[in-house]
Amino acid sequence: MKKITLDKIPSIFKNAGLKKTVAITKKNLLAQEGAFIAVEILESEGFKQELDYAHGRLGLTVKGDIIPAVLGYRKAPVEFAGGVPKSVKVGDELYLLCESGLVGEIQGVFPAWGVPLKVKILGGIVDDQGKQLKLSDYSLPKVSKPKDKIPTIAFIGTRMDCGKTTMACKVAHALKQQGKKVSAAKLTGVAFTQDLYKLKEYGAKPVVDFMDMGLPSTSNGNPEKVVAAAQNLINHLAKDKPDLIILEFGDSILGEYHVTDILQDPEINQQIDGVILAAYDFCGVKGAQALLQDLNLDISLVTGPVVNSQIGVELVDKYFGLPAESNQGEIETTLKVINQIIKTKETS
Repeated sequence: MKKITLDKIPSIFKNAGLKKTVAITKKNLLAQEGAFIAVEILESEGFKQELDYAHGRLGLTVKGDIIPAVLGYRKAPVEFAGGVPKSVKVGDELYLLCESGLVGEIQGVFPAWGVPLKVKILGGIVDDQGKQLKLSDYSLPKVSKPKDKIPTIAFIGTRMDCGKTTMACKVAHALKQQGKKVSAAKLTGVAFTQDLYKLKEYGAKPVVDFMDMGLPSTSNGNPEKVVAAAQNLINHLAKDKPDLIILEFGDSILGEYHVTDILQDPEINQQIDGVILAAYDFCGVKGAQALLQDLNLDISLVTGPVVNSQIGVELVDKYFGLPAESNQGEIETTLKVINQIIKTKETS
């Protein structure tokens, strides 16, 4: 085994507690989702070089940096898409798929997002016995479903970046101000900690996500594993008996992140008491309403850019008969809807 010094540690290692000096192997590297590798940054200027640090700060990588990385999948239509190659060896060149330290071969690039950053594999990161480490080595233990039924709201969007986290944060803060305890889980998406920190800063505690179950993303083509991870995260939150559990779903109802697989799971489906939908337009609301109804889920309230003006609120009521509220100001209507759901669950 050889030891190398890391220049920066990205957020995908938030649970691993890596030291600045790690041992690596150059033989028989794992070509598996979640495998730890050490890489050298080969480019910087003009490339997508942002880094989401393990301690929470957003910064940059520069050419020559040596960082730890995790092999994995990403299938974002408007950013980068990629996956785990069939084999990996020292000297292979891959790409940074996400600021968190996720790497893989490139399968799709959205030009407006920038140019992906190329990295070179230096070796696999190993433990004291020489075994290559994986993200699954740092998973939360499996817990059984608590008997208490906790009010649970799902925050779902029609696409990425449509206002889910903004509204979830406002709800968490407002309920905290009312003396209520709110817990949160991000069940789908790609490894990235900034949304998690926002939820914590607005009062949700604890906040967990699929990385806590050893998944670098939920676009791995293995719905059973993703659903099992989601169930366990919810069970971990429920055992602390919060007044409300927030479930945020990254990406969209449709897509490659297994959102629908989670929503149609009988155990999770029955636990969801309401849905806050974030949408960009009326067609998105219409499509989401139909998709959710097929899953026996009803939209409790619409938010996002589609209702950032009063006319949008009025038209959502006219077209769909649904309450709606912008996430850009006070959220009185949203709080009434959620507090009614909490009250109903407590008395049922």
